[in-house]
Amino acid sequence: MVALGLLGYFGRKRFMDGCRIKVLSAGAKTSGIVRQTEAEGVVTLFDILHKDCMSLTDPQLAYMVPTPYLATGLLQTIYATLRVRRRDQTSDIEYVRELLVMKDGGTISLDWYDCAGAASNGDNSSPIALIMSGVGGSSQEHHIRALTKSLACSTAAFRVAVFNHRGTARTPITSPRPYDSGFTDDFRTTVKHVCAANPRSKIVGIGFSMGANILTKYIGEEGTMCALQCAVAVCCPFDIKVSSAAINESNMLNNHVFQPAVMGTLMRAIKRASHLQVDPEWNLNVEQIHGATRLLELEEHMMVKIGGYRDVNEYYEQSSSVNHVDNIEVPFLAINSLDDRITPPRGIPIDKFMTNPNIALALVPHGGHLGFLTGVPPKIWFIRPIEEFVSAIVQ
Repeated sequence: MVALGLLGYFGRKRFMDGCRIKVLSAGAKTSGIVRQTEAEGVVTLFDILHKDCMSLTDPQLAYMVPTPYLATGLLQTIYATLRVRRRDQTSDIEYVRELLVMKDGGTISLDWYDCAGAASNGDNSSPIALIMSGVGGSSQEHHIRALTKSLACSTAAFRVAVFNHRGTARTPITSPRPYDSGFTDDFRTTVKHVCAANPRSKIVGIGFSMGANILTKYIGEEGTMCALQCAVAVCCPFDIKVSSAAINESNMLNNHVFQPAVMGTLMRAIKRASHLQVDPEWNLNVEQIHGATRLLELEEHMMVKIGGYRDVNEYYEQSSSVNHVDNIEVPFLAINSLDDRITPPRGIPIDKFMTNPNIALALVPHGGHLGFLTGVPPKIWFIRPIEEFVSAIVQ
């Protein structure tokens, strides 16, 4: 009996050790300064992570134990994808929509939510969280709605604006120019608009998957001029070539779950845009675009030509946020899963997180792609660390 007890103890300990979160950063001595006040003194990114983000750094709490029947990255990803439209008590919210017309005539939408029902209000000084989904995603996804509600009802009382890409979430399509993996112009215009309309509010950015890549690229491009107080990127691909190879690989997840879900959304948007006159200089083959069945085909036949890239490899290179990580000057937290088949860990620039004092990386052993489901019934783990981080920054 004693032997069985010891076996059980060490087995559980080994399992828990395999669920521990690992946070990488430049370290305490060189950590970037977040703020300096008379009351607090100097507060660094390292301080924020180790004093306020207990779900990431506390030895007793820094675990992401997967739901027992979702113990692999594959199962986490499939479950999260199939329940993307689910509504429950954690995500039962109604947005107030704002439409923004871009310089080229394209339209994006902002879906606003706050617990007080004030939505966008320039007289309100409460912080604002700008959230951006991944390819084909929108404000209607379960994890987006659940995070939105949590942030709005937190002690920081965020007003949340979910950024919907062109053609998503029933946003009117008013330009033939689509968004892509590295297209930061729309988000940049949106940040300027929100800042101008809410001059007393601190604004944070949160991105998921492709939206995380766009957000990361944006804050790197902005450098010291970035208007955001901080940013969080969940399942950021960083290196688009690596993630594209993973997404376009022929396997069960891609062939029957991920590609059909993403392509279904994108092809519906393309059909809705069929009434618009495209630029003849793009030299698009409409038949090839409408006949595309995988994301790579759309990238080759549409994104490359519209963006003026030489080929798909140049498109990946120019769109990858990895090229801008060194230039990030605001507090930045990336959360990635080690068993993510869509944005594999080999695309993460680990070395950059060890040298740039403004950024940190939380590596989660089991989470899949936008899963991170723990407990029974499954709950989304990453909501807590995101809330801890952005709340500590804007306080």
